[in-house]
Amino acid sequence: MGVGSRVFSAIADSRAVSVEPSRSTTEIASVVKERLYVRGDEFFIDLVRDINAAVREVYLETYIFELDPVGRAVIAALSHAHQRGVKVRLLVDGVGLPLAGGRLLAALEEAGFPFRIFHPIPWFFRHWRHMAGGRTVSARFLQLLTRINNRNHRKVCTIDRRIAWIGSFNICAIHLPTANGGEEWRDTAVRVEGVDTRPLEQAFRRAWNPWRWRFFGRRLPMRSPFRLNDTRHLRRARVRELLRRIGRSKRRIWITNAYFVPDERLLHKINRAAKRGVDVRIILPSISDVFFMPWTAATFYKSLLDHGVRIYEYQPGVLHAKTIIIDDWMTVGSSNMNSRSLRHDLEVDYVLSGSDTKAALVQAFLKDLKQSKEISSSVYPHRPLWQRLLAHLILFAKYWI
Repeated sequence: MGVGSRVFSAIADSRAVSVEPSRSTTEIASVVKERLYVRGDEFFIDLVRDINAAVREVYLETYIFELDPVGRAVIAALSHAHQRGVKVRLLVDGVGLPLAGGRLLAALEEAGFPFRIFHPIPWFFRHWRHMAGGRTVSARFLQLLTRINNRNHRKVCTIDRRIAWIGSFNICAIHLPTANGGEEWRDTAVRVEGVDTRPLEQAFRRAWNPWRWRFFGRRLPMRSPFRLNDTRHLRRARVRELLRRIGRSKRRIWITNAYFVPDERLLHKINRAAKRGVDVRIILPSISDVFFMPWTAATFYKSLLDHGVRIYEYQPGVLHAKTIIIDDWMTVGSSNMNSRSLRHDLEVDYVLSGSDTKAALVQAFLKDLKQSKEISSSVYPHRPLWQRLLAHLILFAKYWI
């Protein structure tokens, strides 16, 4: 049998499988249900199961989409939904396409459902016909060139206006266990059912057709568990909220993050919290898909350690998760603690509300701690000198990373 065959035979049969509640599923006021995911195989099987059960609409946006067993399974599910009359929309970031994306584009075009590319790479002209933008070649090229640093980093799927999938899993097989042909990246996501998904759908439409929604798109005035940053106001509000919560923390700040390059304000707030006795622990990757990220994050270690922050590096493989635990306030999503997430990219996080789901996230963090190596002041200086020098040079460009 081929790569990932056991996982995708389960996906193929998912329409006939009923969804059973698990210990990480919680029901709030008999309306909202949450389930936490930390395994790629479970995540994709249940995501495709939900797409197969859709009756009204499926909006899926992702940063990376690979034409591998996971990508093919998702394309098949979206195509089947489209054929039975479900409104299907797929949005993929231009940087997240594999190389020029020719084979993937051909597969998506053959599948028949509408899809678009968010800010295609300017010189990949074939991608232009799948974007919304300027009406002339020169206008499109200039638009894409000026926005090349602004990416859609969200990983979201909304189904029938009642189910939302949010997290850090891209549509690719690297998240699968090694036994299923993957690389077992460590990610976290949440499935939410019974919430008002309109803020997510509005954000999707703005990214799908930015010229139309630039003037007419307005967010509904509602309280929402979704933390979006697709307007300047929301971006600033998100940063202020995070800084405020860190500043008011009393017991704990537990952070898991893949690309940790904090700005001065964030670093200052974290250090001050640790200094006043808050239990601050940060799990960062020892192995990263961006080779220089662990070295760059390490440039902040001395400041953090000097203020009492405990730092851990995850050992089993690539750590790609993005979660925050501040006392009993907890988020799961796509946001990193770097300039890209704070200033440039579209992101979304979800604030957990269920006690069982929160407990599951705490247990996942504690499990990751056991598989991580704690960094001390005596260990940090032993990093190779060339790595430290290169990391400091990279920090000059931290506005873009």
